Amino acid sequence: MNGKDQGWLGARFARMSTGLKMLLILSAALLPLGILAVWASVHSAQEKNAQRRDELLARLEIKAQRLDAAFSRAVLTIGTASTAISSAPNSRAVCENTLRRLERGPVQGRYALYAAGAGLGCASEGFVVPGASLRARPGMRAEVTPDGKALRLWVFGESGALEGITEFDRQALTALTYIPGTTRNFDLDLVQGGRTMVLRREFEDGPLIRSYQGGERVAGGQMQLRMTLGVQRLGTVDFLMIVLPVLMWLAAAIIGWLILQRLLLRPLAMVQRAVSAYRPGDRDIALPNIASPAREIGDLGTAFDEVVQTVSRHEAELEAAVDRQTRLVREVHHRVKNNLQVVASLLNLHARGAANEQVAAAYASIQRRVDALAVVHRNHYAELEENRGVSLKSLISELAANLRATAPSAASAMTIRLDLGAYYASQDVAVSVAFLVTEIAEHAMLCGAGSVAIALDQGEAPGTAMLILESDSLRRDTPCEESLTDRFQRIVTGLSRQLRSTLSRDETEGRYSLAIAIIEKG
Repeated sequence: MNGKDQGWLGARFARMSTGLKMLLILSAALLPLGILAVWASVHSAQEKNAQRRDELLARLEIKAQRLDAAFSRAVLTIGTASTAISSAPNSRAVCENTLRRLERGPVQGRYALYAAGAGLGCASEGFVVPGASLRARPGMRAEVTPDGKALRLWVFGESGALEGITEFDRQALTALTYIPGTTRNFDLDLVQGGRTMVLRREFEDGPLIRSYQGGERVAGGQMQLRMTLGVQRLGTVDFLMIVLPVLMWLAAAIIGWLILQRLLLRPLAMVQRAVSAYRPGDRDIALPNIASPAREIGDLGTAFDEVVQTVSRHEAELEAAVDRQTRLVREVHHRVKNNLQVVASLLNLHARGAANEQVAAAYASIQRRVDALAVVHRNHYAELEENRGVSLKSLISELAANLRATAPSAASAMTIRLDLGAYYASQDVAVSVAFLVTEIAEHAMLCGAGSVAIALDQGEAPGTAMLILESDSLRRDTPCEESLTDRFQRIVTGLSRQLRSTLSRDETEGRYSLAIAIIEKG
């Protein structure tokens, strides 16, 4: 009977998935460690009670001392200032100097200073001085405002005369009471009778956090500073709680490795070798005959075989689609280039038959820009097979040759000097660069410049190149038609924006430069 039961259990276990087998084995192995971890957690929580209470009282005492120190500093300064105001010949200047010193103090606040027995001397800008008796018992009187947004201090001298009023807002007191390097997870209130000033509300309670509350008298016992927090500290039991999961992990890793080595790793290594031997283009994959209690391994081998068949089929389809797409893109660029050349030829014919030189110059100006676009498409078409982008060196060189050929008779002697590095850019960048070079060259032609220099060098930032253009026509003192110069500046500024770059101008040297994005080669 016992043998039959054992055989039935073994059969049921064999039919389980490998993940469920691992879960059952690891759960049984880690159960004792889990019980120890729970016991350690309970014991640690009990041991921390006294530590947390002591920490709360220590931090609360420091915060209260900071408040009392700030109040004492304000009272001392106000008392000294009141005496100086009463006795100084220029009491107004003394009052304002003292007021500025107070406002620049470590705790931001607003102040009103009084001369003993002589009324208000001066006050912070925008500070509405609250109504108060000019005489009372000597000392300091503290009060939380009804709305809980500020704390006011009335300072009365030894004679009972009012010497000054201080008002600290809630933000200033919140910053004063925060101790750098400590947690912000606590609540802090300043309580006076039925009034409460909330200094902090960041305490987050939880099922594993125990909160503690404490209070400390401030301002000579006129109000109370209350604090609520729950802080976890690292002790001996806490260290044990950290070590126990590590031990649990080690035990789980050893047990898991022993099981995985037999059920998964060895069969998977056999499958991995078969998959590694597969090469793209193979029609099938030579999977070994795997005898493993994990039926998922056999299913994985079958899935690999199905994937190989699917990938082979899709690769053939993708290759055909890429070839069609490449031919289509090449044809589009070729047709665009041809169309632009036809347009340029028509513009050239119209320019030759123009009635006057102005019309011919307008046709030539349009032709130069159409030529610039044609050059971009021709160079992009040339690099399309390797997908490197447009060669800026070839583009600018060919463009310079076209500009020399279409230059008006008045600019036939103008030279174009090139110093170009081998850089590649996207078609959008190439179009803007071609137009920018064309605009500057044409501006130089129409303004009687003797030469144009174009340089392309490595930029300061990665992935950029520096385009530099120099000409006599770009200098500040070069005579040129004002409307032509205004139109030229608007166009080159717009082109620099299209290039998403800032155009640097040196009108003394006649130099324009800007950084352009390039395609970096891996």
